[in-house]
Formats: sequence, C-alpha cells, structure tokens
Amino acid sequence: MGVGRFARKLPERGVRRSIEVVVEWLGRRLWMGDFADETVFEREWDVLVLLDACRVDLMADVAAEYGWLPSPGAVEAGAIDSVAGSSKEWMRRTFLSRDAELENTAYVTGNPFSAEILDDEHPLGLVDEVWRYAWDDDLGSIRPEPITDRAIRACRDGDFDRVVVHYMQPHVPFLDRPDLHAGYRPDDWGSPDSVVDADETGLNVWGRVREGDLERDEVWAAYADNLRIGLDAVQTLRRNVDGTLVLSSDHGNAMGELGIWGHPDTPVSSIRRVPWIELEARDERTREPTIEPEAMDDERPVDADVQDRLASLGYTE
Repeated sequence: MGVGRFARKLPERGVRRSIEVVVEWLGRRLWMGDFADETVFEREWDVLVLLDACRVDLMADVAAEYGWLPSPGAVEAGAIDSVAGSSKEWMRRTFLSRDAELENTAYVTGNPFSAEILDDEHPLGLVDEVWRYAWDDDLGSIRPEPITDRAIRACRDGDFDRVVVHYMQPHVPFLDRPDLHAGYRPDDWGSPDSVVDADETGLNVWGRVREGDLERDEVWAAYADNLRIGLDAVQTLRRNVDGTLVLSSDHGNAMGELGIWGHPDTPVSSIRRVPWIELEARDERTREPTIEPEAMDDERPVDADVQDRLASLGYTE
C-alpha cells in the first residue's frame, strides 16, 4: 500500500474508511497464511471433482441435505489448503509441473481459463474444454450437465488413470438468481439491453454486498443454491463412474474476511481452504452421455471469445 496513493484517496474515502483500510492492510500481513506446496496429485483419487469457488462453510451448510455427503462437522474437519486462490493459478501450479503422471490424466473443464494456461504443449493426456462447445450465452456460464456427460465418457473410455472434472458452480453467476450478478440489469434480463459495460457498474456481486447494495444473507442463499446445482450433477456422476471420487474445489471465496471479497490469488483462509471429501463411486449406468464436441452447432465457432466468457463470470480487466 503506497503512502502517497493512500493520502491522495483520503478525501474521497473519508477518515473512517481510511482507518478500516489500514486495519485490513495490517491484518493481512499479520494473519495471512501461505498456499499449500502439495498439489492434488500427491493425494489418492481416481476422479477429482472441482466445484469452482466453493467455500468450506458453504459446503458444510448444504451437506446435511445430501445423504451421500459427510456431516457438516466432517466437511469442516476434512478441509485442505489449496495451491492457489484463483482458477488460473490453480491450473498453472497443478498442471504445469511437467509431472509424468499427468500424461495419464484427463481434464474435463467448464472453466475458460484453460485457454490461457493450457496451450498445445500442455502435459495432460487429454484436455476437454467443454466450455468451448456447450457454453450457455443466456446464463453467462456453463451448466453442469454437459460436463457430467463428457466426464462419464472420459471415465468409461478407460484411457486415463485419473480424471479431473471442473464444474463452474457455485461460482457466479448464480443460475437461479441472475439478477444478483454484476454486469446485468435485472429489469432487462434476457434482452440485448441487459448487458452493462464493466465500467458502468464497477462492482461484482461481492462488491455489491460490501457496499450494502445487496444483503449478505440473500447472496449467501443464492450461492448455496448454485452449489446445490453442482452437487446434483455430482450425484449423477458418482453413479456413472468407478473408483474413488473426491469432491473439492480449486479455491474458495472471500466475503469480507480481512477486507477481501471474491477470490484474488491471496492466501487468506476463506480463499485458501477448500473441501476434501472422499467418496466411493460405482458405475450403475444410470446415464448415457449425449453431448459430443462434433455435435455442436456448426454456426457457432469453437474458438469463441474467451474474454467475453470470462467477463460473464465476473472477470474484467
């Protein structure tokens, strides 16, 4: 925090907020931890499911609703430290280690950051970028069902020892509450006038909670509903693949802890700690995959604008 910049911002920020900024800055340096050194490949699993931006306490809140999940207390106790606080850095620190084991790993993903991190020289055996051909422009995200289908296909083909499945939920936008997502006008949702330029709003959903524009409880409920959408997909997946299935996340999401909101690549506990839930999966063949990359609309380019899709997820430059 530069002293000169801090002083220049004082008139518009006010004394009270400036004191809060100083306390937050000090707090981050006194209580902030480190990211983990161990990647997920140093743990045992056959299928690793990432629920993007899932806080441990969020998972604990909804765990009791799913009989196949452990108790809320067990969810909290089983949490681990992630290697990163953002999807982009998680991919970089996990997949770019040039570990020979990666040749036997498939990565089925709905996260567009794969386009930036995993080029043609990536070390993985397979990168299935489902977001390229199954993105939902109306939602500004990708629903979990096509990712589930592609993950089932990768597991049943048996070409890889391990499969990483990266769902976007519970990450914003909240599929059942698009009106809460910054960057959209709820009154015009579904029309061309719904999109708002980033510089017109300046705040994402977490910033709107911070500024008091949204109630924290309302956003938390929508966040939990988004997690339920992801967990419903996992429930299908675990009945259609074999082996040890681990439910985790690439990173968490801060909601005001130490003055941090969202998930910058910062090692604060709410971002660093992620669930680690070990489950046994068995392929009962209750679902047959239907989506295939070649089945996409020929008029829709595979090399879609990555930045537009990242912006719809709340990432603006």
